[in-house]
Amino acid sequence: MGTRAVYTFIDDTEKTHHVFKHWDNYPSGAMEFLNNALPYAWELPRFEACEFSASFIASNKQKGGGDFRLAKHWDKFGDLDYRYEITLKDKNLYVKIFERDWLKTKGFSDKKYFLLDEGFLFNLIQKYKGDENVRAIN
Repeated sequence: MGTRAVYTFIDDTEKTHHVFKHWDNYPSGAMEFLNNALPYAWELPRFEACEFSASFIASNKQKGGGDFRLAKHWDKFGDLDYRYEITLKDKNLYVKIFERDWLKTKGFSDKKYFLLDEGFLFNLIQKYKGDENVRAIN
């Protein structure tokens, strides 16, 4: 499904790298994509935003062309459904999930998002496992 998102990787030097992904970016898919990147990346707690974003693309580029793009900022894409911010916290990946509020949005140029959830990747994987309806499994 064409559920679009941008993943923003932020390291402790506050360097950011943004990756647009076109397909399957509900929280359940996003957590799977982030988890897929772990074997390709430096072993945690080493985390560099540029290196992890490359690992994210390498581990998930399976559908051919068009699924991934690099961006200077997440707001360069007007049709996002989700945004994800990925950092390192307490030696583990920490993810913030932002969902677009389409009810308060007035077209593609107006980008209103709310914080849907946040937590460590290993917890969010379990929380959203198989959830195609976006909402957390309690």
